[in-house]
Amino acid sequence: MQKITPFLWFDNQAEEARSSTSSSSRIPGFASIGMSLLGLAMLVFSSTSVPGQGSVTLANAIDAIDAPIYDVDGITPLAGTAFRAQLYAAVPGNSLAPIGSPTTFLTGANAGYVQAIDEQVPDVPAFSIALIQVVAWRASDGATFAAANHLGGHVGESAILNIRLGCSGTPACLPADLVGLQSFSLHVVVPEPSPAALAVLVLTFLGDRQHHKRI
Repeated sequence: MQKITPFLWFDNQAEEARSSTSSSSRIPGFASIGMSLLGLAMLVFSSTSVPGQGSVTLANAIDAIDAPIYDVDGITPLAGTAFRAQLYAAVPGNSLAPIGSPTTFLTGANAGYVQAIDEQVPDVPAFSIALIQVVAWRASDGATFAAANHLGGHVGESAILNIRLGCSGTPACLPADLVGLQSFSLHVVVPEPSPAALAVLVLTFLGDRQHHKRI
């Protein structure tokens, strides 16, 4: 005897209706688009929430900055590999220290301007304030600014700048410029007078004054 299932037709129709409704409510590619947007959002969040190391560009001729560096006469712009420049930097409240590597100067009509380089500032995250100073020296006086800073050496330094650092590694984030940088000149290092020499100068000055009073 054949088995009778009176509700089979109804069940099949209901299943087809559910399948049709579910299929029509789906947007083709929605899942993949949603995952792509989620991945992009996570990438942006991770790149902006952790800014990374702060960076700055050693350049004295960029955008609104025009600050050539001159030799000891205050007229002759530094040129070529005979001179060096470098950045000193620090967290506010700390002592300045050299960062990165020295660079050289351009020549000809561009003398006085450095070969621009980007430098990272240790221990200072991007978008934070750092103390920045540009130093320059005659290469024959030493391989570093500290080594050149001896008797007879030609050295010079800019004013200390408060720079809000940029960052590097992505096109949307660039190193900071040296906003506020002004021209400066090298000077010849002279020996500081010893305490004994200062005492002699003071006594000599006082003696001359007493002599003039008597006259």
